[in-house]
Amino acid sequence: MSALFEQNIAIISKRWPQIAQHLMQTSFEHFDAQLVTGQTQTIRVDGVQLSSRHDRMAEASLFIDTLPKAATNISLYGIGMGDVASLLIDNLAIQQINVYPLNMALLALLLTYTDQREWLEDARVNLMPSTDPFAIRSPYIASTPDLQLADDKNAATRDLLMLENHREFSNRHHLDKDPEIEQRLADNLAFVRQDQDAAILTDLYPNRDVFVIGAGPTLEQFYDYILNQHCSAKPPLIIAVDTAFKALAHHGITPDIVVSIDAKITPAHLPVTVLDSVKLVYFPRVMTSVLNAWPGKRFAAYSQTSMYKTLNKQHPKLRLFCNGSVIHPAVDLAIKMQPSSITLFGCDFCYANNKTHAFWNDGDLGPKVSVSKKHLIENGQGEKVTTDLNFRGYLRSLEQLIHQHPEIDFYQSSPQSAKLQGVSLLSL
Repeated sequence: MSALFEQNIAIISKRWPQIAQHLMQTSFEHFDAQLVTGQTQTIRVDGVQLSSRHDRMAEASLFIDTLPKAATNISLYGIGMGDVASLLIDNLAIQQINVYPLNMALLALLLTYTDQREWLEDARVNLMPSTDPFAIRSPYIASTPDLQLADDKNAATRDLLMLENHREFSNRHHLDKDPEIEQRLADNLAFVRQDQDAAILTDLYPNRDVFVIGAGPTLEQFYDYILNQHCSAKPPLIIAVDTAFKALAHHGITPDIVVSIDAKITPAHLPVTVLDSVKLVYFPRVMTSVLNAWPGKRFAAYSQTSMYKTLNKQHPKLRLFCNGSVIHPAVDLAIKMQPSSITLFGCDFCYANNKTHAFWNDGDLGPKVSVSKKHLIENGQGEKVTTDLNFRGYLRSLEQLIHQHPEIDFYQSSPQSAKLQGVSLLSL
């Protein structure tokens, strides 16, 4: 135990004794930590620098400049080298600074080799024992190095923060005034006018359990089970995403409802023959050719984004949660049916069995396993499996949606799927 650690931990012991006890029992020996020197010094941990090595204060100021000018209550996710916290306490207008470590071992290392007493002693600072995996406290600053080094306990918070950090980039194809979007909405306006509101569906299926079927690779394990349940005396309502429809049809399964929201889905992604009993719930961004070719009833809905604000005023429709994945509105639609249980099939959010999707060839629907093995997530068996950065964000958004509905029992069909908080494994 270094002298610096003893000085830092003395303050933490007085202010946050439980955190101090945790830190004193935490080892950081597994880290490869090195001092890095430029115009200033920083620490590199497992190849990740905790700050700039040339001008740490300038970097910290850039982080602080992202905050609203009038912000008085700040959340810090990760600590870096402590520079952001040190600069924030110089601002007397700030009333509260909540600091959320994303890796306690990393904090123990920082306290061992650096003096953090200045901000630890400030009465406005609260060192938080844990993060909330279902909520990000805004306004906030997220330390990029800490996101890279976050431990498993804080994985959900890390993913939500990364999703928020990338939101502007991700939304570049979903801007309200995008000419392509405006044209697509105009092309589909006649359908929106004549098609029924998807809200009608929420009253048509009382007392039915719901199967929500995505196109993830583990779907292939459950075709027989789904078909048997579909043919049972009390069949579940089956809501399938568009990219799962072809796989289901190939195995003799006819969903009750298909959900389609993506502007790039074409009729080729759907079965050649679609029974007119299958209902389509769609967002008006889908291809006009998909709507034209649909033989059954169509039901319009909107996401909760501003893209549909004007359209919803003119032609009100059901608003469904969506944060990047068609699975989101499919699950939200199921929730609005008020079932006692919702079971997820093929909602994997990872490359189970080294595949991106059931039925489809690698790359047919976008991501390729061969070029996407950069990120990891824990599956239901406690194993680290490969995934896509977007998939992790979609999963965390789904967890938030599920967390809002404790009255419904949620089940995940396969332990090979990414682990979902608040969801139990289906017992077959």
